[in-house]
Amino acid sequence: MDMSDNDMIAANEYSEWSEKGLVTDGRRVTIITKKKNYAINELVHIQHFSEATIPGYKVYIMGPKAIFDEYINGRLQGKSLKAKNQDPFIPTSYDGRVKESPAIDGNYQITSYIFSEPGVYEICWQPGKWKSNILKIKVE
Repeated sequence: MDMSDNDMIAANEYSEWSEKGLVTDGRRVTIITKKKNYAINELVHIQHFSEATIPGYKVYIMGPKAIFDEYINGRLQGKSLKAKNQDPFIPTSYDGRVKESPAIDGNYQITSYIFSEPGVYEICWQPGKWKSNILKIKVE
């Protein structure tokens, strides 16, 4: 993934982000992009964060981990979790650091999209029963 430092959103910026996903069972997912307005055929990078807001969870902080169940205008992009009762925050294969919650994890794959038609696109990440904030990207 070729991303400039200007496209990357650091954990401290995430902490200040006002449009986070809702907390469900002590965890939340949030997606972020550096800007809200894009030109037609401009590459849009989406960063993913999960956060365990209360003690009692293990957070698998190394990655990048795959993204499942991301939607644009209600249509699935890429893959969906195979087992809907699977905990989407526990990797099926993992050999890395684990942190006790509360903790933030931003080590997920970055998804990229190019929109060839003008309009407003709503992007949402929905792993399991968690639903991120909805990013509204305007393309003109």
